[in-house]
Amino acid sequence: MRASTAVQVIVFVAAAAALAYLVTQVSTGWADWIVFGVIVLAALGGAIAVFKPDYPSPWKKRRFRRDSDSRW
Repeated sequence: MRASTAVQVIVFVAAAAALAYLVTQVSTGWADWIVFGVIVLAALGGAIAVFKPDYPSPWKKRRFRRDSDSRW
């Protein structure tokens, strides 16, 4: 895991923990927990949508190579 990804995970967990604490203090029923869950899932979905790895998979090689015969 890269350092920037680790920082993003830490920030996300801290924000989720702060929201969980806030919800537990203000919660009046199960509907508040549903709203909290939707907010957390939306934030997670946004983080996944924004994340763009450099390569298709960390376990695969790049699909192209540069060599002396290529016109790069």
